Amino acid sequence: MKALRQIAALIRKDLGLQFRSKETLALIFVFSVLVVLIFAFAFGPEFPTEKTERGKLAASVLWAAFVFAGIITLNRSFAIERSHGALQGIRLTGVDASYVYLSKVISNVVFLFLLEIVITPIALQFFELFDDVTVVTLLKLFGVLSIGTLGFCAVGVLLAGMSTSTNGGESLLSVILLPLVIPIIMGGTKCTVSILVTGGLEDRFWLMMLVGSSLVFLASAYLLADAVIEE
Repeated sequence: MKALRQIAALIRKDLGLQFRSKETLALIFVFSVLVVLIFAFAFGPEFPTEKTERGKLAASVLWAAFVFAGIITLNRSFAIERSHGALQGIRLTGVDASYVYLSKVISNVVFLFLLEIVITPIALQFFELFDDVTVVTLLKLFGVLSIGTLGFCAVGVLLAGMSTSTNGGESLLSVILLPLVIPIIMGGTKCTVSILVTGGLEDRFWLMMLVGSSLVFLASAYLLADAVIEE
């Protein structure tokens, strides 16, 4: 119970820092919408008549927007605390480093998932798919996005903890993170296309890749969290 209370307190602290900075919130939201608009105007105003092609386009745009928005969010996960020495203060209270890691993963997943809830209907509307999507389909889509977000944040938080302690950390995070999360992006995109086109998951291989990659990243990063946060 003590561990749960500590993790819950850390999550409240991380979410408070995330939502306190209105400029960052506006930046991430505007950036995500801008990615959608760029693709919409590049391929519009007349989109492919085949639902399959529109589904592929919408899935690609959604995951591109969420990945780049996630990088911006992850860069702030440790930056504020490391720059002001707050992370060392938290560790001096006796909080385990793995709790710090888990709290940051959960808070980033919550933050990005809320962003996905807002951006996804906007993207579907722009690509003329919103009227064809049912509530059940949306729930399946958000389920896939949440699994992908968990895997992305699991490895992203660990790498953000490493990169923020070096010069040029923001650029470094992008370079080392994107190649590692390719299985998550591939699996998530393929599952998203299948859901948008057929309303279900026809090929379970991509779902297994998405879930398996996310779990492997989470377990591996959790085991390495102590060494990274102590640096």
